[in-house]
Amino acid sequence: MKRISGVITVIQERRFQLVSDEGPARLFMLAHDAPVDSPDLHPLQREQAHVVVEYEDAPGMIAGIAHDVTLTGDAHAAAHRVNL
Repeated sequence: MKRISGVITVIQERRFQLVSDEGPARLFMLAHDAPVDSPDLHPLQREQAHVVVEYEDAPGMIAGIAHDVTLTGDAHAAAHRVNL
């Protein structure tokens, strides 16, 4: 599974845009089995929180499939899901 970190800038239903630490914006769709949902992402967007997205590329789609979103900078970020 791939990982990318950055800040969520746009959310629409189960889709979101992340501006990565490297600069480019990436589009993602939350996987059906993701432990987070779009309401969980809104506080992260509002606070401009730094997050890590675990994802896979989806053939034929411009958006990656996000399987998890966790906060960075938190000592327990790898062990805890975003449950806001």
